[in-house]
Amino acid sequence: MNIEDFVNNIGGMISELISTREEESIIIANDTMALVRNRIQNDKEDADGTEFGQYSETVVPRWMLKGKSLSDGAEEKVKKGAWFQSYVDLREANNLPTDAINFTFSGDLMRNLGIVTIKNTQYATTVSLGGQTTRAAEILSHQAERHGNILSVSEDEAQMVKEAHEERINNIISKYLR
Repeated sequence: MNIEDFVNNIGGMISELISTREEESIIIANDTMALVRNRIQNDKEDADGTEFGQYSETVVPRWMLKGKSLSDGAEEKVKKGAWFQSYVDLREANNLPTDAINFTFSGDLMRNLGIVTIKNTQYATTVSLGGQTTRAAEILSHQAERHGNILSVSEDEAQMVKEAHEERINNIISKYLR
């Protein structure tokens, strides 16, 4: 490769890196969200590896749980249950795990987490993650009081996403500098 080809290839590489920056940022954000979602729902831990805790076993009058179930069968279990029941009882009636908090009841929160803003400047693209619906944003805000930002990224998650991004960048570089 002569110097002219090298310069042209560098120009092509820079052009591709710039033109794919937003698309790559969206991929990075979605990869990050998938890792965070997996940790929250399966490991039931925050970004520091601390369990979110247990569901409340404080009992409330049965009528306070009315209409909260995911199915008619679960609603019947609640109606026919004790006069005073807990959130754990409600989750059990709906066949949901009760061992540790995973922020999943109907699945609406986890389904509606993702990219909420994309901002481009001449030199950078910033993608923000959060609740994509008013309800999801409200749940995150409410849970932040007790658990902090549950969408915080762990060091391991950040490293995995960084390595995947570096591989994509290196593939572009390799394409132009063979």
